Amino acid sequence: MIDLGQASLDWKPPSPGVLGLMTAPLVASTHDRPAVRPLLERAVDEYRGEGQFHYRVEFLEELRRVVRPDERRDVNEMIHRARMELADSSTGLRKLLALEDAARHARDSGLTDALDEVRRTQQKIGRDEISMDTIRTPVSLPAGYLEAASAVIDAADSMEHALHFIATIPPTMGDSVALPSGLLSLPTVYINPNGPVVTRTAESDSSAGEGFLFRQHVFALDMHGLAVEAQLDRVRDRFRPTAEDLVPFLAGPQHALETRMRGLARAFEAFWEGDVDTALALALPRLEGTLRRRLQAADIGVITHAKGETIGQVHQLGSLLDKLDELGFPEPWPLVLRTVLGNAEGQMNLRNDVLHDLVDTPSRHRTALVLQIALAVIFLGEEPPAATTPADSSTRTPLPWNAAADQHLPFPVPDPRAHHFVTQYADMHDVVAGLTVPSGIPQSAATVLHTARELLRHSYFCYEFSTVALLHALIAMEIVLRAKIPDSGTRPLNALIKQGKESGLLTERQTEFLHEGRKLRNRIAHGQRAHSVMPPRWGAGMLTTSFTLISEVWAVQPTPPATTDTDEGTGI
Repeated sequence: MIDLGQASLDWKPPSPGVLGLMTAPLVASTHDRPAVRPLLERAVDEYRGEGQFHYRVEFLEELRRVVRPDERRDVNEMIHRARMELADSSTGLRKLLALEDAARHARDSGLTDALDEVRRTQQKIGRDEISMDTIRTPVSLPAGYLEAASAVIDAADSMEHALHFIATIPPTMGDSVALPSGLLSLPTVYINPNGPVVTRTAESDSSAGEGFLFRQHVFALDMHGLAVEAQLDRVRDRFRPTAEDLVPFLAGPQHALETRMRGLARAFEAFWEGDVDTALALALPRLEGTLRRRLQAADIGVITHAKGETIGQVHQLGSLLDKLDELGFPEPWPLVLRTVLGNAEGQMNLRNDVLHDLVDTPSRHRTALVLQIALAVIFLGEEPPAATTPADSSTRTPLPWNAAADQHLPFPVPDPRAHHFVTQYADMHDVVAGLTVPSGIPQSAATVLHTARELLRHSYFCYEFSTVALLHALIAMEIVLRAKIPDSGTRPLNALIKQGKESGLLTERQTEFLHEGRKLRNRIAHGQRAHSVMPPRWGAGMLTTSFTLISEVWAVQPTPPATTDTDEGTGI
C-alpha cells in the first residue's frame, strides 16, 4: 500500500483522493504509522499549490497522528499555516468557513498567537465580501385581505376599542409538522455578519419536519403582520392620535407604568411617521419590562439568587418567554411571542437582531408585529378600556371615511363602499378599460376626458369621484359642440344642444341623452342631488355612452344653414 501510494504521487494528473484512501487505513493501524510517515511527509510537500491547500491540510492532520508527541506542536503550526493559506485563496462564505476551521484548530491546539491572527483576519472581512444574496418569493395576498382587516377598525367607536381589538386578536398559527414530499432540504449556516462569525450550522433546517414548521410559523406571522400594519395605519387615519392621547390608554392596567408607557406611545408615533428603527428601539425594551411586571404581579419568579461564585440575576427576555405558559396567556400567544422575539433556530429573533444591530432597517410589517405584541402583553386578560377624553377632544372626533374634509392621508385609503362593486383597486382597471379617448378631438376635450376616466378609476378611494367624472365628460361634450357648431359664441349648453339638433349634428337619441346629462349637472350644481348616488359601475356605463357620443359627434359634419335666392355677392 505504501509503495502504491508513493507511485500515485507521480501520476499525471495527481490523484490525492486515491492517495487518501490508501493512507487512512494505514494511519488507523498503530503498527503501520512509522512506515507511513515518509509517504505523508512527501504528500504534504506535494500538495501545496493553488486549489490543493485542503488536501495539504488533510495529509498534515494524518501526519500529526504518526509523529512523536514532542513534534506535534510543529505539525499543528504547519496545519494552521495551511488553513490560513486555504482561507487566503478563498472568497465569500468559503473564506469565512475556512477561517472558522482555522480558529477552531488554533484554539484546540493551544496556539494562542495563531488564534489571535485568525481573529484579526476575520474581523477585517466586510459584509460585502461575504456575497450573501436575499432570495425573495412573491406571494399574492388573498383578495380583500387587508380591506377585511381594516374594516374592524372602521367599525370601532373609539381609538381605545380599536387598539384593544388589535391587542387581543392573534394570528392563525399552523401546527402541522408534515414535511411535503420532494421538498429540498439543504445544510444551513447561520452567520452574524457584524463579526463576521458563524453562529451555528445544521445539516438540515427541516430535520423531522421541525424546520419546515418553523418556516410555516414565520410565514404566517409575516402575513399577519401585513394585516396589523394596515390596521395600525387605519387607526392613525381615523383617530389621528398623538403620544399624549395614547399614554392614558396604554397606562390603564396596573402593570403598565405611565413613565414606561410614554416611551411606547412615542414608538407608535415613530411607526406612523415611517421611522421603524426608532419605533423598535422604543418598543422592545418596554415590551420586555411590561412582561416582567406581569410575571411579578402573578407571583411568578423573575429572579435567580446567588449561588456559589455566581451572582444573583434578573431574568432576561429568553427566560421570561419560557414562563408565558405559567402566566396563562391563551394560545397561540406564547408561540407568537417566542417566534417573533426568540433566538432559537428558525425564529425571527427580532429583539436581538434590532437591539444588537445585527440587521439593517427591519420591515414595517414586522415592526407592526412588535407593536401588536406590546399591546397584547399589556391588555391580554384586561377588560376593554373606556375611551379617554383628551383636552382637545373637539378636534379628535373619529372620522368617517366619507366626511374627512380636513383629513391628511400619506396615501389613499380605500373607500369601503367601493367593495360592493370590486374587491381590490386592480379591478378598477377593468371598469375603465373601455374608455378610450377619441382621436382627433380638440386637445382641451381630450384632456378633460382623460381626467374623467382617472376620476372614475380613483373612485375606489373616493366614492364620489364617479359622479365628478360624469360632470367632466359633459364639459368635454360642450367643448366638442362649440368646436363643431359655427358661431356658437357663448351660448349656454341648452342652446348648443338645440342648435346641434337643428343642424343635423345631433340625432334624436343623442339630443335626449345630452338634455338628461345637462339636467343632472344642474341638479348636482344646485345641491339637489348628492354625489353618493352614482355607483362606480353605473358611472362607467354613463361615461362609456359619453365617450361614444363625443366620438360620433366629432365624426359628423353639421348641415350648413339654409340660403335664399339673393345676391351671393352681398349675402342679402
